[in-house]
Amino acid sequence: MERTVMKRPLERELKQTIEKRNKRLAAFFEQLGLEVEIIGDMETPAVIKEQYCLSCYVHNFNLIFTDHYDQGNELYRVKLQKEQEYETEPIVNWLKTATHRRIFRIKMKEQDLYLVGYNFKDKDSPEEKYPVFGKYAPKIYFTEDYATDLIALYNLDYCEVQ
Repeated sequence: MERTVMKRPLERELKQTIEKRNKRLAAFFEQLGLEVEIIGDMETPAVIKEQYCLSCYVHNFNLIFTDHYDQGNELYRVKLQKEQEYETEPIVNWLKTATHRRIFRIKMKEQDLYLVGYNFKDKDSPEEKYPVFGKYAPKIYFTEDYATDLIALYNLDYCEVQ
């Protein structure tokens, strides 16, 4: 599943190239049999698997696997092509041994609903927003403290960080 957004205006050709690359990125993980979400900025997407942001990134049409999520060393590289060619063993090894970044979501305690966004009471007062919950596409946070602070800010005592 891909949920990326364009963070800055792009020329049509560049946008099409990035979309093509991201489709190949999604197809790569699908071919591997890994269920992932591709989220964030479409130019620099994050790959999410369950409770982790995987230690990899894309540069042009290369998928680069690293040993750590924060400026880690390159372990393996795959060219994202229409017909994927790669070795499975280095990828399985990377998945098991790399330090992947833990992610957090805000979930209702009593229901299987997650914080998915915000709505506004009045469009003229954007500071007056309230949380919206849904079953799919939850907001993702990279620190537990930030998610906990949001629960306190919006008085979401019926929610927990997961």
